[in-house]
Amino acid sequence: MKQKIMLIVIFAFILAAMNSCKKNSTPENSSGYVVDASMNNITIVTAKGDTLNISTMDADPQKVIGVALGDTVNVTYTKYKLENGNVLRALELKIIGHVKNISVIGSWVTPNPINSKEVQGMRLKEDGTAVSINMATLVFQKWKMQDKTLILTSKSIGNKQEFECIDTLQINKLDADSLVLSQHGEIIWALARQDK
Repeated sequence: MKQKIMLIVIFAFILAAMNSCKKNSTPENSSGYVVDASMNNITIVTAKGDTLNISTMDADPQKVIGVALGDTVNVTYTKYKLENGNVLRALELKIIGHVKNISVIGSWVTPNPINSKEVQGMRLKEDGTAVSINMATLVFQKWKMQDKTLILTSKSIGNKQEFECIDTLQINKLDADSLVLSQHGEIIWALARQDK
């Protein structure tokens, strides 16, 4: 008898859990401009003045790409009903118009693979010069940006050798928080903006 009661309680619990998180099977679509963006969310304001906070946490990165603040986007999403409201989840995001003058100026860092308590990266200055952050063997000197390409000039120092490097990197993502750079289709840097 106790087993039957326990099975009924478990079944009721599973049924309640399934009902508390229902997916709206019909995708919806909205356009607007980006007012906030992070690794897991995007917030847009639509032409009607509605503010939509849309989760990108479980989205396919090929269909939901990085954005910059001020970009105009079109987002396809589904609603997941929860007990205390709805969660919008992105299915696809298209950039309709880029914000002008996207700036890479600032400090960009990533965790140091040798010491997890430190970060390393680069500071890109307004005058076109660049400075390394916690990188003794790779000294950044200059940078320039052409379209979606970042050109970095640096000096490699190590093993009693020095040589100049010029790296041409594609900008895969540039937004308020992150800068992702690739070369020949392979991600080279995934950096986060560091406050000055």
